[in-house]
Amino acid sequence: MLWRTAAVAWLVLVACVPAFAQAPADEGLPPTLRLPSDVRPTHYALTMTIVPGKTTAPGEITIDIALDRPHSTVWLNAVALTVSRVLVDGAETHPRIDDRADQFVGLAFDPPLPAGDHRVTLAFEAQQSSNSARGLFTVKDGGAWYTLTQFEAIAARRAFPCFDEPALKAPWQLTLRVPRELTAVANAPVVTEKAIGDGMKEVQFAETKPLPSYLVAFAVGPFDIVDAGNVGVGDHTTSLRIVVAGGHARDVRFAAEAIPQLLQEEELWLGVAYPFAKLDHLAIPLNVRFAMENAGLITYGAPILLAPRAATPPFRHGLANVAAHEMAHQWFGDLVTMAWWDDVWLNEAFATWFADKIVDAWQPGYEHGAGRVHERADAIEADSLSSARRIRQPIETRSDIANAFDAITYSKGATVLGMFEGWLGDDAFRRGVLGYLDAHRYASATADDFLGALSVASAKPVAPAFATFLDQNGVPQVRVGLDCSAKPVQLSLAQHRHVAAGERAGLQRWDIPVCVRYGNGGTSHDACTLLTVPVAKLELQGDCPAFVFANAGARGYYIPEYSPSLLAALRSHRQVLTTPELASIVYDMRPLLRAGAVDVAQALDWMRAGAAADERAVVAAALDVARFIRDDAVAPKTRPRFDRFVHQVFGERARALGFVARSGESDDDALLRRDLLRFAAAGDPVLARKARALAMAWIRDRKAVDPALADTALFVAAQNGDARLFDAMMHALRTSTDGIDRRSLMVALLSFRDPSLSQRALGMLLDPTLDVRDVTTALGIAAGIGPPSRAPYDFIVAHFDALAARIDRDAPARWPYYAAALCSSDDRAAVESFWRPRAARYAGAERNLAETLEAIDACARLRVREGANVDAYLARSLRSVNASRGASRSRSSSN
Repeated sequence: MLWRTAAVAWLVLVACVPAFAQAPADEGLPPTLRLPSDVRPTHYALTMTIVPGKTTAPGEITIDIALDRPHSTVWLNAVALTVSRVLVDGAETHPRIDDRADQFVGLAFDPPLPAGDHRVTLAFEAQQSSNSARGLFTVKDGGAWYTLTQFEAIAARRAFPCFDEPALKAPWQLTLRVPRELTAVANAPVVTEKAIGDGMKEVQFAETKPLPSYLVAFAVGPFDIVDAGNVGVGDHTTSLRIVVAGGHARDVRFAAEAIPQLLQEEELWLGVAYPFAKLDHLAIPLNVRFAMENAGLITYGAPILLAPRAATPPFRHGLANVAAHEMAHQWFGDLVTMAWWDDVWLNEAFATWFADKIVDAWQPGYEHGAGRVHERADAIEADSLSSARRIRQPIETRSDIANAFDAITYSKGATVLGMFEGWLGDDAFRRGVLGYLDAHRYASATADDFLGALSVASAKPVAPAFATFLDQNGVPQVRVGLDCSAKPVQLSLAQHRHVAAGERAGLQRWDIPVCVRYGNGGTSHDACTLLTVPVAKLELQGDCPAFVFANAGARGYYIPEYSPSLLAALRSHRQVLTTPELASIVYDMRPLLRAGAVDVAQALDWMRAGAAADERAVVAAALDVARFIRDDAVAPKTRPRFDRFVHQVFGERARALGFVARSGESDDDALLRRDLLRFAAAGDPVLARKARALAMAWIRDRKAVDPALADTALFVAAQNGDARLFDAMMHALRTSTDGIDRRSLMVALLSFRDPSLSQRALGMLLDPTLDVRDVTTALGIAAGIGPPSRAPYDFIVAHFDALAARIDRDAPARWPYYAAALCSSDDRAAVESFWRPRAARYAGAERNLAETLEAIDACARLRVREGANVDAYLARSLRSVNASRGASRSRSSSN
C-alpha cells in the first residue's frame, strides 16, 4: 500500500455546510491518471524536517485550494506517504483517508466540502530513498550524507501530498528544519535562519513565483558554495552560485566562469531578464547523467558540473550544452509551463533548440553550427520505427508520461523548430517566441498557444503545417529528381513515409518546408517551397546545375532520396557543401540503406568520404554510419573482416592522433581523438598496448595520464583486458573515493569482453557495497559507447528479481533496450516471451519493449538483405588494398 495511515477515521468537520451542497455520485472513485479539474491549489506552505542519511522525513503541508463546486472527496497525488493528521480551515478533523489507488490519496468529507476557498493542512512522513534518484533521496559522499530532490515528471508526490500536474501552478513557501551544521538550499533565497534546539535549525525561504510541483527543489548537506557573480539585463541582476559537496569547490572553476556568460547570451537573445529571484547550480554527488531545470536551483549529475583535475574539451563542451539547455528552461518550462505532458516538447524541444543556438553564439568554434545535425540524425533513427511516439503524443497513462522524455521530444522537436525557423525567417520566428513567452508569463500554455503566436508574428498559417509534424509519427522521405530538359529547369519532389525496404509506407503526408541549394562551380542558389502534396515540381534558376543538395543548411526534418546521378554529383562536389550539409548526407546513409534507397556499397563509400573529411562533425557522422553497419548489417562471421576494414578507414588517423595530446591542439582534435580511439583502438594492436600501459599507469598514479584521455584509455584497455588488468581496476575502484574516477573505472570494468570477466563486472549490480545508482549509470554508458554485447541483457534476465529489488520501482522499464543489441528471430522470440508478462508492472516498459522488438526485427532483416553485399564490398576493398601494397613493393624493388 503506497499511502499508509494508522487507522481509518471518520471526519468531524467544524464548518457551515449549506443544505443544498451535493457532489457527483461517482466522485468517490479514485482518479486513473488526472486529478479532477474543479479543484485547484492557489498556495502551498511546506515544512519538512530533513536529516540526510535517515530513511524518513516528516513534514507538514498547508494547501490553499479553490473548489468550483461541493466535493465529497478531494483527491491529491501521493506515493508511499504516511498521513497522521489533517486540518481543514483551521479545524482538526478526522476524514476518511481513501488510499485504494496507486498515485492518489482521497480526503472524504461527509457532508461534502462546499464550493469556495479552503485551507487543508496534512502532517505526513516521506521516505528518503537510497536506491533511486527520484523523489526525495539521500546519498553519501566523502563520508558525509546529503539529501536532494528530483521531482520531474511525477515524483513530487513521493515527497509530499500535492496536486502533481504541470498546469496547477501556485506560489510555494518552503521551510526546512535541518541539522545546525548543514546548509539548505531551495528554489528561492533564504529569508530567515534560526536555531530551534536539539542541534537543529529552521531555514525559511522566500515565497516563489507560481510553480508546478515538479519544479520544486531543495537540498541539504555540508555543501560548499562558490559565488559565480551577477548577470543582468537593464536594472535587473541575478545572483549566481555553484553549490557542491564539501571539498569540491576547486572543481568548478570552469563552471563558475562559463555559466554566467551563457546566461548573459540567453538574456540578450530573449531581451527578457531571468525571471526568478536567484539561480543556483548544484552538483548532485552521484554519477547520474541527468540535469534538472528546477526554478532557481538547477541540479546536475556531478560529472557534468565538476572537473577535478582539468576542464578537458569533452567536459567543457558537455557542460556548455547542458547548462545552456537547463537555463533555457527557466523561460521555456518554468516561466511558461506546458499545460499537460502531451506538450512537454514545449519545454524540452525548445531548450534543445535554444541551447544549440546559445552555445554557437558563445563559442562558435565549439560545434561550428553542426550540433543540430547529430540531433536530427538521432531523431530520424528513433522515428524510423512504426512504434515511435509522436512529438505531441496523447498522454493516457502513467507510462505515456514516462515515455515522453525521449529523442522524439528532444531531438525531433528541436529539429522541427529549427526547420520552421528557417521557413518563417529568424526574425519572425523570434518575434513569435517572445510573444508566446510574454503572453503566458508564470502561467501555462499549449501547442496551440505557441503556434498562434508564430502565426501572428509571421503572418503565415503556421499551425496546419507544423501540426503534420507534431501529430503523427514517422519521418518523411523526399525523392528528388532533376529535369534539365524542362524550361525552366525543374526538380521533382515526391514525399512518402520512410520505412524499411519491403514495408508499406502507408498514406501519410506532411507539409514540408523543403529548401534546396544548387549551383555550378563556386556559385549556388537557394530555392524553397512548402511541399503539401505527394508530388510537386520546383523551378530552378539558370542552366542545368552541376549539383543539387535538397536540404539547404541541413535544417529540414526529412530525408532526401537522390537519383543515382544526383547522388554521384554530390560526391564529386562535396567541397561546396557546408559542414552541417556534408555531415547530414553522411548520416542519411543509415536510413537510406535501411529503406533500400542506397546499397551498402554506396553507404560505405560515403562513410569513407566522411572519414577523410577535415571537419569533426563529418567524421563523427562517418563513425555513426560505421557503427550502424557493423551492428546491424554485418553477420558475426564477417565481423573480423569488417574490423580490419574499419582499421583501414579510421586507423591511420587514430594512430596519428594517438593517446598523447599535442601542445596547442584544437578542441576538435581532442574530441575527434576520443571518438576515434573509442571506436577503432581496440582492434589496433599498437594502440591497444598503449591503452593498457596508460591504464596501468593511471591506476598507480592519477596524474600520470592526461585527464582528457584517462577514461578512454581505461575503456580501450578493458576491451582486450585480462584478469590481471581486471583485478587492478577492481582494486582501484574499491579504494578510490573520487566519484568521477569511480565512474570511469565502473565503465571500463563493464566493457571487458572476456565472458568470465564480463560476468564478474556485471556482478557489481548486485554488490551491496556499491551504490546501485552509480553502477546502473555506468552500465548505460558502457553499452552506449561499446560494441554490441548480449552479456548485460542475459545477466538482467538471469537475475531479474534480485536486480529489480535493488533499484527504483520503475527503473526496470528501460531494461528492454539492452536487448536491442540482439539481431535474430530467435532472440526476438525470447525477449518477447520474457517481457510480455512483466512489462505492465513498470511505467513505460510496454512501449520500450515494442520499440526493442521492432529494432531486433529491422536488424535481422537488414542482415539477411545486405550480408552478402557487405562480404562482397569487403572483399573488393581488401583486394584493392593488397594490390596497392603490391604495387608499392614493386616500385620499391625497381628503385
